[in-house]
Amino acid sequence: MNRQRSFEQYRTIDLSFLFVILLVFESIIVLASGTWFPNQAYTVSIAAAVTAIVMVRWGAWSAVYAAAAGVILCVISKASWQQYVIYCGGNLLSLAALPVMKLITWERIRKDAVTAVLFGILVQLLMQAGRAGIAICLGYPAKDCIGFFSTDSLSMLFTMVLIWIARRQDGMLEDQRAYIHRLKEEERAERGLQE
Repeated sequence: MNRQRSFEQYRTIDLSFLFVILLVFESIIVLASGTWFPNQAYTVSIAAAVTAIVMVRWGAWSAVYAAAAGVILCVISKASWQQYVIYCGGNLLSLAALPVMKLITWERIRKDAVTAVLFGILVQLLMQAGRAGIAICLGYPAKDCIGFFSTDSLSMLFTMVLIWIARRQDGMLEDQRAYIHRLKEEERAERGLQE
């Protein structure tokens, strides 16, 4: 991190970069599936993967990404107001993974591939459960609400792969305050060896 850059600037840049990734790739996926595969029952989304990554890096800021993923989907697919409520509100149930992350710790998520992938699955399942729960409250039939799990099964696979890849990148699945502190300590140790 540039010494001239404050932690808040770093966080803003990082969150903006992750938001652009979510916006671009989620838009491409929604447009492609609507254009090339309009009759497919299955959907793919990077919403849970990006939300899980932001959750590990920045905690509650992940709420913005969970809701934004719903907005992106709804805007591009010209959704009804009920779908906005279902997807934006439902995705926010993923925040229930925050206390779980604190319990198992981000360090374990970073160091253990199985824990990282299971954490991504938890975020995905919570999003799906949130959507189904809101849909039931809005009067949708239970069989339609089950579809939030079954039609999104490819997203589960996508989330698992993306979290596994993110875990292998230094600092990607790491609390960013701790990451910056670790980099500073490594820099100090390196300078000490060179003197």
